[in-house]
Amino acid sequence: MKKLVIVSGLSGAGKSQVINILEDNEYFCVDNLPVKLFDKFVQLVKTTQKNKFAISMDVRSVEHIQELVKVYIETLDKLKDIKLIKLFLEADEKVLINRFSETRRKHPLGGELTSAIRKEQKLLSEIKKRSDFIIDTSKLTIAELKQKVINIVEQKYQGKLRINIMSFSYKLGLPLNADIVFDTRFLPNPNYVENLKMLTGKNTKVKSYVLNSKDTLQFLSYIKQMLIFLIPKILKEGKNYFTLCFGCTGGKHRSVVIAEEIYKYLNKLKKDF
Repeated sequence: MKKLVIVSGLSGAGKSQVINILEDNEYFCVDNLPVKLFDKFVQLVKTTQKNKFAISMDVRSVEHIQELVKVYIETLDKLKDIKLIKLFLEADEKVLINRFSETRRKHPLGGELTSAIRKEQKLLSEIKKRSDFIIDTSKLTIAELKQKVINIVEQKYQGKLRINIMSFSYKLGLPLNADIVFDTRFLPNPNYVENLKMLTGKNTKVKSYVLNSKDTLQFLSYIKQMLIFLIPKILKEGKNYFTLCFGCTGGKHRSVVIAEEIYKYLNKLKKDF
């Protein structure tokens, strides 16, 4: 099946760089395609012998953005026999301001820069919502951006998310690679139970003690619900790894119990993360 990558996003976020990356990887690319020519380009995709295409569309005015939104709403979902991958690029406001300052370029929407950036964010919100992958380029090097884009469009991650679950001690500080941290220090503490304090959260007696609490069960329920919501969003960002951390005072009782329970829960899920 033929593949069409549509690159959209905020001005200054790196759309042209992504088009260049895809061109270097044997995609037939068009940068700043006028929105009115989109239907003709689709016909080209269908009739040419090439299989991989990528475009970014010209959104240098409010009218162009409105036309692009209309394409996303009315046209893209109706395309058949073409695999669509919709990328949306964004960056922090301060980063965008610095990039425009460094290149001395004016924002396509004109006027005061910060106002133009915020106006564009609002105008493109519907396109962002309808995109398959959102890439924040604020802290990415060109090499990192290239790797992320290629992983997405060539599906090297295969839609799977590797979740790394770990427990830690607050005495030793937060793990540097943590994406999300949960504090379990409000749960019942086995350290104050004489026959449990020398054991770990892997021990059945410690598990029973910690889990025999309404707070613990409710806490686990909230985490599970949050993960069901978050995991598809994380995949949409193009990430294929994620580190989930649970902390307690010593890092060997409560945090271990919760980490083990979440590990078992994710393993039982039918979804292929």
